[in-house]
Amino acid sequence: MANPLFHMISYEDVEKIVRASGWEYKVVGKTLLGRDIFHIKVGNGNVRILIVAGIHGTEPAPVNASLLLLKLLKEEYPMNYNFKTLENVELHIIPLANPDGFQRNYELFKAKDFTPHWSHVWEEARRNANGEDLNRDFMYLRQPETRAIHDVFNKVDPHLVLDLHEFYAKGGCPPKWADETEGFLSTITDTPYNWVNESIRIISEKIAKEIGRALPWKPKMRHFMAEAQEFPVVPNNVLGTHFPFEGAAKVLIETWGVGLANYLMTDRVSVHLHAILTAIEFAEKNPEKFIKMKEDWEKEEIKACREYQGFIIRGNKEELNKVENLLTLHGIEMTRKEKDLIFVPMPQKRGKISILLLDRYHWYNQELEKRRRGPFTIDKIFDVSIEVSKG
Repeated sequence: MANPLFHMISYEDVEKIVRASGWEYKVVGKTLLGRDIFHIKVGNGNVRILIVAGIHGTEPAPVNASLLLLKLLKEEYPMNYNFKTLENVELHIIPLANPDGFQRNYELFKAKDFTPHWSHVWEEARRNANGEDLNRDFMYLRQPETRAIHDVFNKVDPHLVLDLHEFYAKGGCPPKWADETEGFLSTITDTPYNWVNESIRIISEKIAKEIGRALPWKPKMRHFMAEAQEFPVVPNNVLGTHFPFEGAAKVLIETWGVGLANYLMTDRVSVHLHAILTAIEFAEKNPEKFIKMKEDWEKEEIKACREYQGFIIRGNKEELNKVENLLTLHGIEMTRKEKDLIFVPMPQKRGKISILLLDRYHWYNQELEKRRRGPFTIDKIFDVSIEVSKG
């Protein structure tokens, strides 16, 4: 009998699998339509890995892979990878970050008899029920799904985030194959971004290369960079460009899959499982590298912010309540001095993200503005003034 996770499944199937998995899980949020967002924990090691799948509803294979992983991790040496059980790794999984979009994609494909075709791509299913692309909301955190993901990130404080996706191939795919028009079937992107901690950048690159060697579909490396220079300034509102500024290495894995329904699902799920298990194997063998990485990042956060004494944010009570909520979601320390004032002290552990949210004249934000790709400071969405205090 074929494994049901090698076919498209519904949100209800996801819910049943998680609840029956036997692993520790929590409901960490609810979507606009009332569906649960799950967070599963496996293991108790010192290296914490966070897997995020299904942030776009039209990308089902990463969700299926994350759920199949729950079964594989009950076996010794899963898929013959070189670790018996989790010893140094503590694994955290958000198997479906966008339940409403995922269910809508399932319903739309069901109406088409799950026929794969290049035209069977629905923007409404890619987004959440508010019509928002969740993977453009990691600075302002306006959607319930991104708030839930970031809350898990804060509590877990992962060393590594695996960001699992599928991509749409242009040029009539399918019936054409993606490697005919795009030249590849999978992609991997690490963190070659400007102002990201060097230790985070190095670990991300090492894991990306290990994964690249392990994948049955040879990947295109760093395809979605959209910048020519070696260390580009990138918008930090995307999960994969955001979390490295908050202390985690990150690897993005994408398979050709948007519009495919069940076509090549076994291969697509296999690619994501190989990526996950390769990262786990690397962490099991090299726990000290991740511990050192986090220590290096914490030191650099303090050093990078020494020129600042803090930020003074002024506004009315309602606007400051919104600011306070957002800064708390980002793990930023602050003090409510008066009813119309918030003080953000510097330096602090989340120093760089504080600067990116609060100092629109910082060189990084100025580069984003020059390229019309940002910045994402809070005074662009809240009616507040920000005073920058430097030493």
